[in-house]
Parts: sequence; C-alpha cells; structure tokens
Amino acid sequence: MISTTGKSRAGRKGFGVPILHRTLTILDHLRLHPQGVTLSEIARELNFPKNTVYRILNTLCEHEYVTRDEHTLSYLLSRKMATFSYGCAHDRTLIESSVDVMRRLRDLIGETVVISILDRGEGIVLEQVQGLHNFRFVCDPGTRQPAHASASTKAILAYLPENEYRNVLKSLSLKRFTETTITNRSRLDQELAKVRSKGYAIDRAEAANGVHCVATPILNHQGYPVAAITVTGPADRMPFITFSRIGEIMRRHTADISRRLGYGLNDKVKRGAEQS
Repeated sequence: MISTTGKSRAGRKGFGVPILHRTLTILDHLRLHPQGVTLSEIARELNFPKNTVYRILNTLCEHEYVTRDEHTLSYLLSRKMATFSYGCAHDRTLIESSVDVMRRLRDLIGETVVISILDRGEGIVLEQVQGLHNFRFVCDPGTRQPAHASASTKAILAYLPENEYRNVLKSLSLKRFTETTITNRSRLDQELAKVRSKGYAIDRAEAANGVHCVATPILNHQGYPVAAITVTGPADRMPFITFSRIGEIMRRHTADISRRLGYGLNDKVKRGAEQS
C-alpha cells in the first residue's frame, strides 16, 4: 500500500498543470476587474508571456467564458462564467423558495426585485423579477455588487457572525462610487448596526447615482444570512421617505422565505421539548 500521509501527500503539490494554473489565474484577474482589462495589461500585471495569454483568452472566448469588447479591446468575464458561482442545487432551492415572494413584492411596490448572495466579498445577483414600470432597472443574474455600497450585501453582512464579518471587512477596499458611498470602516460598522436594529438595509445612491435600494436578509435554520432580497428603483420613485415603509413590507415577506428554509424551527423544537 502506498502511503498518502506526510512526505508523499506533500509531494502532490508539484503535479499541477501549468497552463491550467495560468488560465485560472487569468480568470481570477478578470473577476477583480469587472470593467475589463486588455491582453497587454493582463500579460504585464501577471508577468505571463503575451502569446500564452493570447491563446488562453482566445480559447476562453471560443467557449464563451470570456467576452472581448471590440471598442476598448478589453476582456471581461461572460455571463456564462458568472453563473457558475450559483449553479448548485442549494441556490436553485433558494430561488425556488423565493421567487413567488419576489413576485408579490414586485406587485406591491412596483419596482424590480432581486435576490443576491455574498461571494468572496462581493454580492452576486441570482435572479430578478422585473418591475412594472415602463422604465425599470434590470439586474441580470451574475451581476456583481460592491459589498460596502449595496443594500443587499449590507443586509447580509449585518447578520454574519462577528469573526466572519471582520474577515470580509479586511478584504474590502471601500472604493468610492458616488458622493454617498461609505468609504470609512467605522461608518460602515455604524451602518450595519442600524441594519440589525431596523431589520433592513438601504442604498442611498451609493453604488450608482439616482438608484435607491432597500434590502432584507434571508436567514436559514441556523439564523445564518444565506441571501438578501432587494427592491431597486429610481430615486424619484423611491425617495428616502419611502424606505421605512418599503423596509417593513419587505421584512414581513422575506420572513416567509426564511421560515421555508427552517428559520425559527429550532426554537419551536426547543419550546416543545420544554413543554413536554
């Protein structure tokens, strides 16, 4: 029998595939540059041979994992690649448990409703129910959201365990997008404390000018924030004065999804055991 411990196990680290390593490194680099990056920039920043980068990008484009902007000559992750991160059975179950509630919220409020998760310090849109207005916002599945400037991600961050939240916070650059973007860590802490107090998070045009959002977390059977539901619309139809009313409506509806995922079930079992 060949041992799989100690020195033998450590030796496996040398049996990688160099071209695959470079491909994955390029994909990760593109993920960090959602605005796009050129072939020359990738080769320079990663210190890879330009010809190798060219062949990898061509192959990824051929399989539709990467797209090329013909005007800027920049490469970007495709929607096909973005959807890989939420293709598991768990997320499909999450969407199935949420979509009817999302439609009810859309019918009540009239604006686009989105479900998102937190992934490696960014929000990712899983699904949307488009609003009823002729002019409405569209958030395609796979769209990424800045964690510090989006209502959805703030709703999730606020309910994370303290140590996990602190680890995520360390990785955030707190980049400024608009005049209202939170770029200070202490201010972000204060904002998340308000989220926990009110039960909903808000986005006062922090990621994009003229766009307002209100979000509430979805909690699983352990009380862990697995996702968030967000209502998003133009600031003139969703002024700040409407946030509390929309937040309360969303709290009630999102609680239905959380119950479907088992939230509160442990408390019921505990109360039943105490009564027996």
